[in-house]
Amino acid sequence: MAQLLKLTLSDFRNYERLVWSPDASLVVITGENGSGKTNLLESLSLLTPGRGLRGAPLAQLGRNSATSWGISARFSLHDDALELGTGMAGTGEAARRVYLLNGQQVRNRDALEDTLSAVWITPQMDRLFSEGASGRRRFLDRLVMAVTPHHARELLAYDRAMTQRNRLLQTRFSEASWLSGLEASMARHGVAVAAGRREMVQQLCLFARSSLGAFPGVDVTLLCEVADQLHHAPALTVEDWLRDQLAANRQQDRERGRATAGVHRSDFKLSDLQSGLSAATASTGQQKTLLMGTVLAHARLVEDYRGTPPVLLLDEPLVHLDHKRRASLLEIVRDFRASVILTGTDEAPFQDLRAQAQFATLKQGEFLA
Repeated sequence: MAQLLKLTLSDFRNYERLVWSPDASLVVITGENGSGKTNLLESLSLLTPGRGLRGAPLAQLGRNSATSWGISARFSLHDDALELGTGMAGTGEAARRVYLLNGQQVRNRDALEDTLSAVWITPQMDRLFSEGASGRRRFLDRLVMAVTPHHARELLAYDRAMTQRNRLLQTRFSEASWLSGLEASMARHGVAVAAGRREMVQQLCLFARSSLGAFPGVDVTLLCEVADQLHHAPALTVEDWLRDQLAANRQQDRERGRATAGVHRSDFKLSDLQSGLSAATASTGQQKTLLMGTVLAHARLVEDYRGTPPVLLLDEPLVHLDHKRRASLLEIVRDFRASVILTGTDEAPFQDLRAQAQFATLKQGEFLA
């Protein structure tokens, strides 16, 4: 199991300096709003592929606008010690992200891809099905990255090519060969992104088919024209198709200022497998139940793929859940075989974990003695 042994934060968010060594694999952190609970979970999420549980720009992570900040953590993994670190070093144009693995600086995040996985849920996800598709894409991509970390590279390469194409359409529309090269890059990386999402959804549906405790089985449907093409044709053929779509849409995309075809327009639907209730039309409590069922099923999927269950970061997980499902969630995390950190403003809802969990209280970026 992956168990957090020590976490050190320097000038990160509201933490000037924190050195914390949990006494158990199951931890309940309580404190008032603004005490730093979510910030602590975010720091751990930044040790995994992607941009963390908030997706915040790196410049916003420093304490009081500090340009340099650091995160380091030691885990017990497969009976070995694993030390991970990341942060920002330097100032101004020289500022850059750094990564550490077992005390040694590595060139980029790729070296950390297969070291640690984490799954999380936050209060912001409660709005997942009432807001735009971009949030749902980010959620789905985080699920993919927990299983196949290189998905982050494909996303970055696709976004970079798309941004350059959008700019070129506005400034040098006649550069046909340059546009063709960028469209070929978008097609290549876009098909890889679609394939990763499609595989994830297929596997997740298998793991989410059966209920877990009081959480129902769920069905996930990917809404993506590129992924639909992959159902009927090999990847290279779909790349050609997407490249042709982009070339044909140049004038339209120039007028709209954005690409009108591609995986950046994908979405997904989530529904209760038994009742057919769609998350888009469900109540807030039902949405939270479906989302929690999805996250728990995904944790089982990650363990199947990687051989080790992910670290669970559950920020305010009991909000909007009824008594039955609160009790069920606490029963599930009690037996989870990796570090689990839950947060809340009050200890009372977590009392069923008193015998197994460490309870800790945060105030203004420090743990109370």
